Amino acid sequence: MRRTLRCRLDPAGQIAADGAPDTWRATGADPNFRLWPPEGRKRHRGGWVRIRADLTALDRAKLTPLLYVDDGKGFRETLTIPLERDASGIDNLVRLPRRVRGLRLDPMSGVGRFRLGHVSLTYLGSLGAVSEIARRLVARLPEGERAPRQLVARLARFARGKGLSELWSDFLASARPRPVPASYKAWIDTVETPARPSVEAMRAEIAGFDSRPRISIVMPVYNTPKRWLAAAIASVQAQAYEDWELCLCDDNSSEPHIWPMLQAYAAADPRIKLHRRTRNGRISAASNDAMALATGSHLTLMDHDDAIPENALYEFVAVLNADPSVDFIYSDEDKVSIDGVRYEPFFKPDWSPEALEACMYTAHLALYRMDIVARIGGFRDACNGAQDYDFVLRYTEHVRNVVHVPKVLYHWRAIPGSTAQTMDNKDYVIAAAIRGLEDRARRTGELDFARASAFKGCFELRRKLTQRPLVSIVIPSAGRDSVVGGRSVDLLAACLDSVRGASTYESIEVVVVDNGDLRPGTRAALERHGAKRVTYADPVFNVAAKMNLGAEAAGGEVLVFLNDDITVITPDWIEAMLALLQIPGVGAVGPKLLFETGEIQHAGVSVIDATPDHVRRGYPGDDPGHFFSTVGNRNYLAVTGACVMLRRADFEAVGGFDAGFAVNYNDVDLCLRLWDRGLRIVYCAQASLHHYESRNRARTVDPEEHRRFRDRWARKLPRDPYYGEWFEALPPTFELDPARF
Repeated sequence: MRRTLRCRLDPAGQIAADGAPDTWRATGADPNFRLWPPEGRKRHRGGWVRIRADLTALDRAKLTPLLYVDDGKGFRETLTIPLERDASGIDNLVRLPRRVRGLRLDPMSGVGRFRLGHVSLTYLGSLGAVSEIARRLVARLPEGERAPRQLVARLARFARGKGLSELWSDFLASARPRPVPASYKAWIDTVETPARPSVEAMRAEIAGFDSRPRISIVMPVYNTPKRWLAAAIASVQAQAYEDWELCLCDDNSSEPHIWPMLQAYAAADPRIKLHRRTRNGRISAASNDAMALATGSHLTLMDHDDAIPENALYEFVAVLNADPSVDFIYSDEDKVSIDGVRYEPFFKPDWSPEALEACMYTAHLALYRMDIVARIGGFRDACNGAQDYDFVLRYTEHVRNVVHVPKVLYHWRAIPGSTAQTMDNKDYVIAAAIRGLEDRARRTGELDFARASAFKGCFELRRKLTQRPLVSIVIPSAGRDSVVGGRSVDLLAACLDSVRGASTYESIEVVVVDNGDLRPGTRAALERHGAKRVTYADPVFNVAAKMNLGAEAAGGEVLVFLNDDITVITPDWIEAMLALLQIPGVGAVGPKLLFETGEIQHAGVSVIDATPDHVRRGYPGDDPGHFFSTVGNRNYLAVTGACVMLRRADFEAVGGFDAGFAVNYNDVDLCLRLWDRGLRIVYCAQASLHHYESRNRARTVDPEEHRRFRDRWARKLPRDPYYGEWFEALPPTFELDPARF
């Protein structure tokens, strides 16, 4: 008998009521409700449950609902169920463990507003679950295919193709299919599919290649379900580029079908090589044994339950033929559900070393040169679980020429228990990744710390400062007041109080560039904090000229240009930015800036169609961005001049700010000139400051300045290398925009 019970909602952590009925506000990175049974019931019970909730987002909040289950051992990451939602809320089938001591609902993983009126659970029982799953599957079919006779014929056909046990497994797993976002399906249909050549066309082109290197595909295998192992191998055999070898290592699987199945594949295809371990060695040992079989000049890695499209290896070899000096190639990727639906595409930035230290963004599919692999050694047992992350961290320390192929060439299979479905399924991955990052820092400097961020899969790495140079903070100011926190504030005085009072870095000087008309109270603040004062005498407003004047008066070898409407949030903001600036090849660093409301004002700058803009402006301050783009250090073309750090030597080498950009674009132009000299621009997610005034100030752009900027950069920047061309452009949100394809 089906019983529907309405849970009692308890806002247990980082959630506050937001005025209107059923309206809530998440105040931190881990908001959660406890779901208590209704009055009169002591506890929840296990089995098949239909969970419904009227959960909807407000103010562009990003909802990522998770159901945590306490089975007697407490709430933990290994026992979570991702919940799907549509415009009307949540309506999912879930299978709870036999023992349930508590339920917790996390609506999102950051701050934001949302509506949640109720959560109800309907206990179905086995027969009820089968009926409900069948109903949902039938509802997904076209109306003309729902007649009983057609359904029976379809079922019989599937049973002949897969076997009853596998068909039953698929049937249960399909209880919670993951829908593909409409925009991604449109991208697949209108961009990817028409652009992909046929296998015959690719092979005709391959025949004319000057170089046809053998590619060794390393695949460790352990207890893979028969269906997914067969699909993985089939995707390799379907490659248009045929000069490959598949190096398989069975890590002493206990499932009886594995070894005979692998032997049969090897017997039928001489390009498939086998090794079988006599005892289970875990993934690093199995990968090393598979790698020992490799004879190719290049190596790629593939999981035993994933798939690659027919053009994957062809795309890589085409790059090698165009430029044989390439050391490392990586592609975009997505996920695929067990029913074949592709979703969650990861359109990656071009080579971004700082992003790699924040997350394993290159991942799959990637191509490595075997001579460099031999130099660094194989996978390390100490990093089991994140062995490929540790591997690429070590590998990229030896590369000069990196190419990103902006095509989806890898499909992660999201099956129950996999990291593709949710990284929280494997907690030990986090600890292993941190070990790899710690060693990375020691090899390339001196470790300060490496730790997990609030978002699983994103990390915070910092090296110790090799020097503590004098940092000159140049503040152009008009000495004005503004309303902050509901009261009138002298912005410059408040900025100086914050910088001097809250910052932990000691070796700083402050240079204020004003118009010669500061009020007595503001002048007193300068004297109190020992700030050097420089007067800009030209009556024509020009912020670029003001900053150049301040730089001339500054004595530090490191310059920070800072707006006067800034206050400090993270006291070690200077140390965090200096730690990045000291990395060879880094030219400028900018922090995260938040509006007074806590929303993002700056988290990097994109330049699309020769028009700069701030990425994800107005999103919640704890918004993780696109694959951690907001919460992890990473490279962009530019950062804002409201707070930017760079070496004096680099500033002078490019001639400082271009005074031809009196109001707009002078900061982006400066960053682009540094980038044009081969220096990287870094967004520092570990440094946060408030930027007050700009939220309310009208954003006016001089058309002449925009024309001048376009004339200088349009040809040099046909695309932003750090921002996918299929995303929304203005504003740049990292969301797919169907209007662009």
